[in-house]
Amino acid sequence: MKNIEAEKTNHRKLKNLGKLNLSAIFENTTDSVWAINKDYEILYANEIFVEAFYVNFGIYMKPGTNLLLSLPKPLRELWKSKYDRALGNESFSFIDNVRANNTSLYIEVFMNPIIIKDKVIGALFFGKDITKRKLDEQALIDSQLLLKSSLESQRNTILFSINKEYRYLYFNSAHVKTMKHAYGKDVKVGMNILDCITSDEDRVIAKNNYDRALSGETHTNIRVFGKENLAYYESFFNPILNDSNEIIGATGLARDISERKKTELALIDSERKLKELNATKDKLFSIIAHDLRGPFNTILGFSDLLINSTDTKEIEKIKEFSSFINVTARNTLSLLDNLLHWGKVQTGQINFNPEKLMISSIIQNILETSRSNTIIKNIAINFIPSGAIEVFADQNMLETVLRNLISNAIKFTNLNGEISINTLQDKDFCEITISDNGVGMNAERCKQLFSIDINKTTKGTANEKGSGLGLVLCKEFVEKQGGIIWVESKEGHGSSFKFTLPLYK
Repeated sequence: MKNIEAEKTNHRKLKNLGKLNLSAIFENTTDSVWAINKDYEILYANEIFVEAFYVNFGIYMKPGTNLLLSLPKPLRELWKSKYDRALGNESFSFIDNVRANNTSLYIEVFMNPIIIKDKVIGALFFGKDITKRKLDEQALIDSQLLLKSSLESQRNTILFSINKEYRYLYFNSAHVKTMKHAYGKDVKVGMNILDCITSDEDRVIAKNNYDRALSGETHTNIRVFGKENLAYYESFFNPILNDSNEIIGATGLARDISERKKTELALIDSERKLKELNATKDKLFSIIAHDLRGPFNTILGFSDLLINSTDTKEIEKIKEFSSFINVTARNTLSLLDNLLHWGKVQTGQINFNPEKLMISSIIQNILETSRSNTIIKNIAINFIPSGAIEVFADQNMLETVLRNLISNAIKFTNLNGEISINTLQDKDFCEITISDNGVGMNAERCKQLFSIDINKTTKGTANEKGSGLGLVLCKEFVEKQGGIIWVESKEGHGSSFKFTLPLYK
């Protein structure tokens, strides 16, 4: 009897609920609203719900209609479980994707029990169509995935972003690989990027770049990494702004531009070589047109005078003219030797055969061949060998260097002057110095001596001519053998030409 009375009481309560003016509350909303009793029968449904149910399932809902039985069989079990949760005094929400009549809708449903005097007598539901929102969200996700996929596909592009505390917000796989390779760090979102950079020098540079971006500056730079196999990276840093135009972080993007940089450097090198080639061509034409033609004119002129003097038997003039011819021929031969060696250097045909050589013997041999030139100008040459110094050098190259330097010293030393030759043994090298007390040079002239493209010839103290090729050749040959060459000079006080050669070990 008590159970029957309780059921009657609940029935009256539901009937009273049905009489409530719910339409005044729910009919003006754009959401679907419906309520059921514990038998899944409709207590109330607003027009939005009724119309949507009819469009999707072809059934017109009205009070008393069993909602579960009105649903297609595939949906009944799913919705029964949810209705039972609400009828079991649970409030919750969920999003459902409803597919019917070739359409797909996203509905967010809020489910609440109807409680009267602490008893659940039914459930009330609100359904909101969030299809547009879901589609917008999906489009955003798709665009983010597309952006991420695009960034990840750039294998040579490193990308990351940090907040104002230098903590990672995002990074791509290229950045992960770089940090692992460079610093042995496995980076994660939230980690402090400065803590991940183990090199003190790199950390200082990186912090400066980040701070500039975090202060609002957009900037770029190029850094070189490595010692032998150089890698060039071009980096871009930008601030991240929120909707209020406030700086909330910074992004960094770095690209490997090694190939581009190598191409640029190759182009610069090509331009340099072309410039040198043009200078070489101009120098060659100058030597052929003037420096070689002039000596032959001298030889021809004095030989004519010599022929005429033999008729008059003027012995002193014959000796004088013969001496001029001899000197001119020797100088011309030296020039031709230099020209030949230089041509081989430019075409890569020069042979390099280093061997053990006694430096004092080579110097003495060159002095013997230069004696006639020193006699004409009455120049004294001082050379005292300092021990048995053995060098590892190519004999032909070494003789060419010494011949040119001693010839230059004679050329720019005044009559009755003096030339000194010294050798000094160091730990790994022998230093050879050829000094004169001649005219000397200023600092600007010293800088130009070993460069063919700006080299200018200067006449000697007895108006001796030169091509300017000898010192260029000296530099080529000394450096080829692993040494260096330089000059110390002061205008009016003479010059000292010095070069080094490796010792024989």
